Amino acid sequence: MEETLTIDDFKGIFTIISGLMDEKRDYLCQLDGALGDGDIGLTMSKGFRGIKKHLSDFQENDIGVLLMQSGLEMANNAASTMGTLVATALMRAGKVSQGKSECTIADISIAFNAMVEGIKDRGKAQVGDKTILDSLSPAAKAIEEANANGLTLKEAVSNASKAAEKGMSETVYMQSQHGRAGRYLEKSIGHQDPGATVGAYFVKGFEEYIYNISE
Repeated sequence: MEETLTIDDFKGIFTIISGLMDEKRDYLCQLDGALGDGDIGLTMSKGFRGIKKHLSDFQENDIGVLLMQSGLEMANNAASTMGTLVATALMRAGKVSQGKSECTIADISIAFNAMVEGIKDRGKAQVGDKTILDSLSPAAKAIEEANANGLTLKEAVSNASKAAEKGMSETVYMQSQHGRAGRYLEKSIGHQDPGATVGAYFVKGFEEYIYNISE
């Protein structure tokens, strides 16, 4: 398979992520019901559907512009804390990808790191605070390491997905520090963080697309 991703590949990735958020909507709401408003599945489904709808109208060949506009679609369609964080992440990824019609593993690594930094800046959170960062940050590190070690795109994204899932699972043992979930203090321990789960599904969608085109 090709070791670079084009604008059509990113459209395909967002389409699969949107399908995953639809499929996992009720489960995400169930997780969020234990720690928050119970609506994260609805907002993420709506946000990524907004992005998916926008894809067919997008005729430019600039991946950075696609990512930034996807961030705007998320912000417009998902009026929630998680919607704002994901929108910020996508816009930061778009900013560092501007002018690119193809992305290498190195470019994808830069974009994932920009997403993580964007969420840290916007949410004032750190890894270990039981948030989406606990799945996205390990994924970004996995892609960075894969790039440094000369792994293939498929290997890089597979490692990222495994790292995100592991990070997601480890939030069960963490105490929430932010937002409504932060009010639960030690009672939040024992519950998987819904934000980290959204992050893991985001990377999982990425992995499923790469797997599909490599078959």
